[in-house]
Parts: sequence; C-alpha cells; structure tokens
Amino acid sequence: MSKKTAKRVASRSLQLTRRSLLKGLGGLVATGAASSLVGTGRAWSASKEISIGTFGPSHCSIPMVSAKLRGFFKNEKVNITLVNYPEMPLIAKDLIGGKLDFGQLIVPLAFAIHAGTSPLSKERVPLVIPQIAGTNGAALMVGSKSAIKNPADFKGRIISNHSKLSVHFLLNMMFLERHGLSFEKDVTFKVVELDHAIDALKSGEVDSFVMPEPKDAAIELAGVGTPLMLSKYLWPNHPCCALVARRDSFERDRELSTALVRMTTKAGLLANEPSSRESTIDLLRTSSDYRYDKVPKPVLMKALVPGRSDFYPFPFQSTARAIIDIMKRYQLLPAGIDSKAFAREVFLSELSRTLIRELGSRPPESDFREEKVVGQVMTFAD
Repeated sequence: MSKKTAKRVASRSLQLTRRSLLKGLGGLVATGAASSLVGTGRAWSASKEISIGTFGPSHCSIPMVSAKLRGFFKNEKVNITLVNYPEMPLIAKDLIGGKLDFGQLIVPLAFAIHAGTSPLSKERVPLVIPQIAGTNGAALMVGSKSAIKNPADFKGRIISNHSKLSVHFLLNMMFLERHGLSFEKDVTFKVVELDHAIDALKSGEVDSFVMPEPKDAAIELAGVGTPLMLSKYLWPNHPCCALVARRDSFERDRELSTALVRMTTKAGLLANEPSSRESTIDLLRTSSDYRYDKVPKPVLMKALVPGRSDFYPFPFQSTARAIIDIMKRYQLLPAGIDSKAFAREVFLSELSRTLIRELGSRPPESDFREEKVVGQVMTFAD
C-alpha cells in the first residue's frame, strides 16, 4: 500500500462530516456540558457503580479520562469510577479477579488472557473488546547520539519494550526480520518499565525501544533520543490499547455495558478530531488524578499530533486477525487457535458500528481493511 492509499484508507475509516459531528457531538464541543448517552425510557435497575482501570498519563487512556472530565459519565443512576493504576499488569490482575468492570489493556495481552496463555492467569478468562482506545501512538526511538542510522545498525544492540505482549514488541520483531536480522541471535532484548525508559536510554542501558506516547515525545524534547521511525509507518492505524471487559461481566447487564461504551466511544471520536486536540490536552491537564498534569503541554502537543497518535474506536476484525496470526507466529498464542472465531469472540465490531452510527459519525462499512504490517500486506475476510 502506498502512503497515498494508506491515507485514503485512514480517511475512510475516520471520516466525520462536520454536520454529523455537530449532530452527535456539537453541544458537548461547544459547551462542555454532559448530555445523557443512556437515552430515556430505559428500565434501569438499582444504582450501579462501574469501575474502569486506566493507565494514565498514556495516550490510550485519554478516551476514558476525557469522558470522565467532560462529564459524559454523569448519570444519576450510573456511578462510574476511574481508577488510575501505576502498572498495566495490575489492571489485568484486577480485571481477571473481578475487582474491575472494565480496564485499559494492550491488545495482545487481552488476547493472551482470553486464550489462557497470559503469565497473569493460569486459566482462560473470556474477554471482550468493544472499543479500541488508541491507534498508532508509538515510535522506534534511538539515543540522540546513537550510531544507529539504518536497520543494519541494530545488530549487536540492546532493544527494549515495556511488554512482550504489546503490538510494539510485535512490530520490533517484524521490523528486524524484514531487514534480515534475527530477534533471538542478532540483538539482545530487555523489558523496561515505562518510568525507567528515559534513564535507560540516557545511560546506555538500552540502545533503542518502541514505547507508547507521550514517552517518546518526552524523550525527544529532552534531547535524550530521536525517533528513527513512527509506528504509523510500520503499521498504519495499528491499535495500542483497548477498552476491555470480562465477557461474563459485560453480558450480565448488556444494556449498562453498552451505555458505558457509548460514552467512551463518544469521547474517543471527539478526541480523534484534529480540531479538538489542544482543548482535550488542556482538559486533561486540569486534573491531577490521572497524571497528565505532570506532563508538560509541549510534550503532549507533540505526542498527540494527529496521525502520530489517534483514537478511532472501531475494532476491525482484520486487525484482530493480524495480531492473532503474528502472535501465533512468535509462539505467544497456541498455533491451533481458530483465528477467525477467536477474533469474533473478542472484537465486538458490530456493537461498535452501531454506537458510532448512533453518535452521528460514519462507521466503516466493513469489518475488514487491508493491514499493511512492516511492508507485508495482510488481507482477511469472513
């Protein structure tokens, strides 16, 4: 796929006419007021509290956090609490254990939990993903004084990610393979926590990493590192994290679950609008609860440049199938998994399409798109 074609695909997926935006979102953009997304006349049970685990100040927690700060969650019969966690594995553990109703998880981690292959759970825990929280939002970073200028220079280097169960890790492996390097033989891999990433690169503990925003922008503006390539060029519009729920919890009160996802989908669509980026950043920085106030505004402005980091919420079946197949290839999922059935179980594409349409936006007509992953075109169909 050429860059022009990729842009056309993205444009079709992200298309929001000004009229539909004003219809679905306009009052909230103009006034910041919360409108009821639950509708009227629905039979709600007794007051219900829903908890969502987020990992702020990451790029992918923005739809959930901005929904909270914009007042989208205000409903007298639904009390929604955001719990900001210092580590994503803690979100996963509490989601598995039933302490959370929803959580922000990197997509491959959610797949591993669903399959029963995650190191966090010895048993299979069926999950659903009704919304992609963030797309793109990462960069292949090298030290500012690094001798790494092209792919061949990675040989003998130490590269890192924050998790092997991340799209970033998959992209790292495929990038090296495409350029003739063995991930196991030619480089040393190291897991580095996000909070340690800047120090690790600055000290020479690692030579390179692919990390989520705004970490990359912070490193770049601090003069510690430079992006060799943005992840959107490795896989245009790839997912990072998603809004995830246990299937049994989601289905227990599907009406309530759908109402919540509608709220976060609305926030994701609004955050995805280029014209709303700066106002969203300003809003995020008004609260100390999710740590965006600790990130300088110039860092967030750079990290959240449209195209570099986006928020389109639709979970494409083709994206799920691509991730599943790549994970099987690298033995992160069992080879015998039925990729088509697995993707349908987890990615709730039809629900997302319905909600996006209800919110006045134009959802993708198909659950499938061409996935160009590190130069390899992957196509799927039912």
